[in-house]
Amino acid sequence: MEKMLRDEPIEVIREQYDEKNMILSQFGDQVSAWDLYETIFDDLEQEIPVVIIDEDENEKRIRTMTISDAVEFGSVRNDTLIGGCTYFNNWISKKSAKSLYTFIIDYDNAYSGVLLHALQNNWESANGEPFPMPTYIVNSGTGLHLYFVMTEPIPVYHSMTQNIDKLYRALAIQQSRRVYVQTQIQWFGQDFRCAGGLNKYNWENTVFKVGDKWDIDELGKAVGLEDVHFIRYGEKRQKKKGERRKRQKIVGWKTDRAFYDYALRNCKEKTTEGHRYLSMCALSVIAYKCGVDQDELESDLESLLPVYNKGAVRQIKPKEIQSALKMYNEKAMATPRESLEHWQGWEYHPIKRNGQKQRDHLEEARAIRDIRSRRRGEAWDAHNGRKKGSGSKADQVRLWRSAHPEGKKADCIRETGLSKPTVYKWWDEIKKS
Repeated sequence: MEKMLRDEPIEVIREQYDEKNMILSQFGDQVSAWDLYETIFDDLEQEIPVVIIDEDENEKRIRTMTISDAVEFGSVRNDTLIGGCTYFNNWISKKSAKSLYTFIIDYDNAYSGVLLHALQNNWESANGEPFPMPTYIVNSGTGLHLYFVMTEPIPVYHSMTQNIDKLYRALAIQQSRRVYVQTQIQWFGQDFRCAGGLNKYNWENTVFKVGDKWDIDELGKAVGLEDVHFIRYGEKRQKKKGERRKRQKIVGWKTDRAFYDYALRNCKEKTTEGHRYLSMCALSVIAYKCGVDQDELESDLESLLPVYNKGAVRQIKPKEIQSALKMYNEKAMATPRESLEHWQGWEYHPIKRNGQKQRDHLEEARAIRDIRSRRRGEAWDAHNGRKKGSGSKADQVRLWRSAHPEGKKADCIRETGLSKPTVYKWWDEIKKS
């Protein structure tokens, strides 16, 4: 298991925090939060949605404030979060994003030695690979927040959202490459603890200016995006002359059971706090694509709770499973792989076929399967499938009802531990039969 700064004694974390402040002051200029946010948004009287963490309720609340008020409000608190976008109706979501002002990357597990090496080498990687230099770096305690401020606000048109996602993801992966831990990737509108405010240790989130603003096209090239242009305000969006835009029917894609098992296993091993709920949504989509029964999916989601909640700051609640299950529908077929990877916070690694087409690869794999089965003296599918009467959720409801003829649904839910939708579903099916 990789060494994590947050697992060190508090004295070591404080020492590393102080050392990072000292290093940043040598390579940049310490500035106030007011300077940072004025550089980003230009107008401090502009209203933005501010996220406030309610630890007692284990939830987040959104409050609309001017940037000036938000900076003052968050200056003495550790529960105030601000992102790098503005939104229509001040509601935080990808669909309501209006303008992008800065990309903010969470550079986690930042030891002072790694930071010093990066700055001494003009922010290059250990292998000499040039990385784009952030405009500002905020020392957030165990990590750093890297601000790549745009030279001008970028409109988040629906047609450009996918490319903005790609740029943010590529930037996050690239910047985290120097840290030998699993990369946790948020989304381009992710909010972070207020610069100049307090971090979770109640130390100041100090701000340092280390680089210049970025033209978004140039930033895209710096992370490997070729021939991608991001439209600016006042720029005419090009359409092909004489061509009407037609809405194409999305057929989507499906896959096999092995991919679901792979995704479930990796949810338990790789998913980090910040991606837990979305990973359950992704698993629901994958289950639909793979033809996995919804009862089995629900059971698997329930099995994730103790794994996800172990040592977590915010506990995932059972009701979030029911919300994730709503993703199990026909629209799942059109969900692209990139979205699923983004939700889960880790990349998929496809099965290697040694350069063969899938048909040829499967032909060889099945031949090997049959040979091994013949050696064992049994059919290859001898152990597949659930045995009849082995305890499906329908069986549990049926057995409970036979033992409690006058019983109520609420009693069944309480005594079996099954969810309300599951009991209601099979209660009615059993009644019909």
